[in-house]
Amino acid sequence: MDNLSPENQERSFLGEALAATTQFVVTHARLSLALALVVSVGCILLTVFRLEFKTDRADLIDPTAAFHQKWMNYTESFGSSSDLVCVVEAENPESIKFVLRTLGQRIEQHPELFENPLYQINPGDLPSKGLQYLTPRQLQAGLNRLDEYGPIYRNGRWDLTQVDLLYDRLRYQIQSRSASYRGTERDQSLEPLFTHAAILTSSMARYLSDQNDFQSPWPSIVAVNERMRERSREIIYLLNESGTMGFLKVFPVHKEAGFDGATQAIEQMRTIIGEVAAENPEAKISLTGIPVLENDEMRKSQSDMINASIISCFGVGLLLFFGFRGIRHPLLTLLMLAAGMAWAFGYTTLTIGHLNILSVSFAVILIGLGIDFGIHYLARYIELRHQGEDLEPALLKTSRTVGTGIVAAAVTTALAFYCAGLTPFLGIAELGFIGGGGIILCAIATFLVLPALLSQADKNVEVKQMPTPFQGKWLQKMITRFPRMVALGSLALVAFCASQLVQKTDQGWESRVVYDYNLLNLQAAGLESVEVQKRIFNDAQNSLLFAVSVANNPEEARELRKKFEALPSVHHVEELASRVPAHSSQETNLLVQSYRAQLSRLPNNVPPVNRLNPSTIGRKLEQFYVLLSSYQSPTAQQTARMLDQFLNRFESLTLAQQSRFLDEFQYRTTASLLGQFRAIRGASDSSPVRFSDLPRSLTSRFVSPEGKWLIQIYPRDHIWEIEPLEEFVKEVRSVDPDVTGTPLQNYEAAQQIKLSYKTASIYALAVICVVLLIDYLSRRHATMALVPPAILAVCTWFILYNRGTPVSVEAAIGMFLIMCFSVAFVLERSSVLHMLLTMIPPVVGGLVMFGILAMTSIDLNPANLIVLPLILGIGVDDGVHVVHDFRMKQGPYKTSPSTINAIVMTSLTSMIGFGSMMVATHRGLYSVGLVLVIGVGCCLFVSLVTLPALLTWISNREEAADSVSMEDSDEHTSSRKKKRQNRERMEAEAAA
Repeated sequence: MDNLSPENQERSFLGEALAATTQFVVTHARLSLALALVVSVGCILLTVFRLEFKTDRADLIDPTAAFHQKWMNYTESFGSSSDLVCVVEAENPESIKFVLRTLGQRIEQHPELFENPLYQINPGDLPSKGLQYLTPRQLQAGLNRLDEYGPIYRNGRWDLTQVDLLYDRLRYQIQSRSASYRGTERDQSLEPLFTHAAILTSSMARYLSDQNDFQSPWPSIVAVNERMRERSREIIYLLNESGTMGFLKVFPVHKEAGFDGATQAIEQMRTIIGEVAAENPEAKISLTGIPVLENDEMRKSQSDMINASIISCFGVGLLLFFGFRGIRHPLLTLLMLAAGMAWAFGYTTLTIGHLNILSVSFAVILIGLGIDFGIHYLARYIELRHQGEDLEPALLKTSRTVGTGIVAAAVTTALAFYCAGLTPFLGIAELGFIGGGGIILCAIATFLVLPALLSQADKNVEVKQMPTPFQGKWLQKMITRFPRMVALGSLALVAFCASQLVQKTDQGWESRVVYDYNLLNLQAAGLESVEVQKRIFNDAQNSLLFAVSVANNPEEARELRKKFEALPSVHHVEELASRVPAHSSQETNLLVQSYRAQLSRLPNNVPPVNRLNPSTIGRKLEQFYVLLSSYQSPTAQQTARMLDQFLNRFESLTLAQQSRFLDEFQYRTTASLLGQFRAIRGASDSSPVRFSDLPRSLTSRFVSPEGKWLIQIYPRDHIWEIEPLEEFVKEVRSVDPDVTGTPLQNYEAAQQIKLSYKTASIYALAVICVVLLIDYLSRRHATMALVPPAILAVCTWFILYNRGTPVSVEAAIGMFLIMCFSVAFVLERSSVLHMLLTMIPPVVGGLVMFGILAMTSIDLNPANLIVLPLILGIGVDDGVHVVHDFRMKQGPYKTSPSTINAIVMTSLTSMIGFGSMMVATHRGLYSVGLVLVIGVGCCLFVSLVTLPALLTWISNREEAADSVSMEDSDEHTSSRKKKRQNRERMEAEAAA
């Protein structure tokens, strides 16, 4: 493996171009700095006045995605807002209702912040049209039953409601049907009579036991009875089944620009809650809902990111001061970083034009990564000055040597970000595009700003005044003396960590690194909106998340409701179509009018009837008991036992008590029948049900202006977890493939995030390999290694595509890389091996990182999954500088002090930059910082221990092989010389 000489390195085209750029910048230092300052100020002003912010989660999703198109179609009809949910908890339902009314009245005073509050449902005029909700068959059956009571309400024979006559009539009917029918037919005809007798007897028995417990002894004529009539006029509040929890739902008014979103509405809501809670201490009032969860997350993450940025800046600055043992040079590097970040913000404003809740974190990323290029440049520059180089030659030589590594590292890291732009998840794609551009701009600032600053700051500074940075001499000596031992020891540690990635279970081998889909686990611990959401699900068996399906008409909505309710994963379904009659008014109009006509002459008061004689009642009940006991029907037997118990208790009363009981029961019996007649008449309005009859609080939510009908499907299980969410999504889509809603958005977005990071990592790995080949191969060999395989891969893909054979992009990339490596290995084996060695830090470091995550039970999640492309870029950056340092040297390899210093400093600055996120209360940001600190630390270990040890071991073996080869060559030359001398001597002797 031949190393490149410094002379060849210096003659490279890239090195000369960088040196020429540095020469111009140093020569015109003040002009360069003035231009950089003007551009930076312009970028800052452009950012302040033009950069926008998008806080909606929907802005993170590709608008062309099929599932998102369904969501957009839904929001166009019903709006994109989700409810703010006020939760009122108290022991007394009446207290909850009072608090809900108070909250509702206060909220209605702020129409500029709140829309369509829902906390009670006023039935309006619907109860008077209740009969229209029955089917024609049910209405006809009710008319037939009503006709049986004709003598009572038509002829005024209310005496027929006497209890003794009711039992007489039941006894006569039972005996008559027993004589008229035989066998099964007789049993079927008698069962309704036994049921009526059971209802009548049960009513008397219950009333005798408790004078406040009266149950109507009359079977329902139609589905509208007195209790239903009373309840239909009640105002319905949103309470759970136990009456301990009430809900108020309201849409927040969103602000279009900035990070505010629904913040103003949420803050006003919390103010109102505080006021009402102070007035009603017996009730606990909380606020939750999807907008609140997202707003809390946004505000927490925003404040956490600001804190992390401040801590990162101070931490990186302090590290530079200690690492370079001075103040002047670290300040210059920070100024260079500030210019690069200003340019990055301007670039973002001109290209993307906005930041989303993911890409807003790019500032912290640039602080951790953008400073790396300046550190490498500064470390090499200081090393050259200590070696005796003057100011300008040191800057030029720095650009020629380490500059090429900086460019290669910047390009590979930027490409790792840019590859995220090829992914379907828009939030990650925008973050990748912004991050990649920011990395390139920070690298450009390294060559345009930092040399100019150094040329001005160090103009009159002597070499002895230059700081002496950390050089890691002990590490250098250990690796140089024991390369084989260090390499094998570090590889053994890597193997141990890799072995922790999987474990054997009864189902086979499985990964110990878990991916946590639950977005609630990313929120700050103890957040009220999260805890209330969990309490709602546990105490009210309800969820803030629900799927939505859209029907074209009420009939379709009712049909979909039946299908959704039949699904095992569905808890309940809410829709408005059930409040609309299933049959048209033409089908039911005449039947409803018949009810009203027949019941038009009901008395205003309860008609009087004859007083009952206790002895007569007792005798008739005894006879009825004997009759029922003669039948084997379970209903008859049960009624007979109930009647026997009633008679025993009734006979124990005094005569006055018996008379009073019978008078009161008879009055209530007659009144209950009259009430049932009145309820039917009250629900017999035959005018068609109009849309305006429905409660406005519901129609605005469930019916769109275009006439679409909404169905809300609530899950049975906690669908923040992926397993029940997958089951729920699968089942609701089996009913309606176009179903959408927040659960489906969360599910698809989670899948896209995971796939996007995986795809970005694969693309980045491929692009990095190609860039490294271009960097390490000569230009002629690079062209031969890349162009023919590219043409062949494209042609192969095109042929297979035209034949209808599916070929994945990953397969095409893999085929291209295999051909490139094969050709490059034949042409220039050493460069291919150098490229593979460069990939050791990201690949092996990533393996160690995942092993540590498995051992410490740290889960991956949608937030910290960004570690994949970042670790790839950071690890390659370290590997590039080590291998470039190796290629510039001849003989046994010893890592340059500047390289050790630069890699340690860049890794520690990255760890400080990312580790600053660990102060966040937002658990998602905390996990990002934690995982990246572990990952960067692993790459640092591999870059400064494993890789240098392998390079030293390899170079020592090659040096030994070269020495043996040279010794053999010298011995062969000496032997040939001796043979020639002997031959010449012998020829001279023969001639003599």
